[in-house]
Amino acid sequence: MYRELSKKEAQDIKHGGFRSFIGKALEIGVRVEVHGEFGKLLKLSHGEESLYCLEGSIPVSKRLGNYTRNKELTKIILGDAGISVPRGILAESLEEAEGKIEEHGLGFPLIVKPLDGTVARGVTWDINSKEELEKAVGFFKEAQTQYGYKNDFLVEQMALGDEYRVLIFDGKVVSCVKKVPASVEGDGIHTVAELIDSFNKGRLEGFGIRIDDVVSKTLDSKGLSLETVPEKGQVLKLRNNLNMSDGGRSIDCMEEMHPYFKDISERAAKLLGLTYGGLDLITADISDEHEKYVILEINPNPYYNMNEKPLVEGKGVDFSLILLKNIFPKLAL
Repeated sequence: MYRELSKKEAQDIKHGGFRSFIGKALEIGVRVEVHGEFGKLLKLSHGEESLYCLEGSIPVSKRLGNYTRNKELTKIILGDAGISVPRGILAESLEEAEGKIEEHGLGFPLIVKPLDGTVARGVTWDINSKEELEKAVGFFKEAQTQYGYKNDFLVEQMALGDEYRVLIFDGKVVSCVKKVPASVEGDGIHTVAELIDSFNKGRLEGFGIRIDDVVSKTLDSKGLSLETVPEKGQVLKLRNNLNMSDGGRSIDCMEEMHPYFKDISERAAKLLGLTYGGLDLITADISDEHEKYVILEINPNPYYNMNEKPLVEGKGVDFSLILLKNIFPKLAL
């Protein structure tokens, strides 16, 4: 009924955090088996202990985590507790959005995103005009058709600052990284295309910068092209989203994170009933308790490989090992 999971199958797992988790399990001698008829069911065994889990879902207790599936509900709960969240409105059409934006006094730049979306599908950042808002709503509608999103979408005032992913486990912050969008730094010698190629050679397969319409349009909006030679030290942001799979970077900031922000993150997770999650927070300086901040959302099943080596820049955390030790306390490591 069960067969051992091959290393090739483990490497092909789509969920980045779960792929890391299973890879670490195989590395340290945990037996990983897959059900012969229901291939999404995995069985992990060590000694006399066994754990069953579904591929893509990190095996931890989440308790009331369904609150986080709805971004507006997340904002209501956190806002009621005095935790800062983005100002925004909920709408089903461009006309409704325009009316509510004026009613609530929201100003540009704005963000449009699905109420129940993931991995930036259907999201548009840095909207600075009514024309751009119309395009953003159209982009959401396309994603809604493709991914089955609800009719409602969020329009939020864009928070300024750096975005951080805070990883929480067992009620405590265990990692904090700064997320940086796909970008290259000029050296005065190489073209943008050559800089992208050099960047990609140092990345894991599947995590490089893709040269697509988004990159081309971003460069064109700056009066640049792939053949442009940026000046030495000039940083070119090539995308707005922060996804690691699109060439985004993560920089370890755990030591810089002020206890004030740790406390806020832990309280937010507790309010939402989560024992584990990835919280996205924007602030100008994670080390300064006096800086303004907003919590964008909390993912109850995050791609935590951005917090681990080899993707993270800096120390990072071996979260897969933390999980496995929690599941199998008798692991001698």
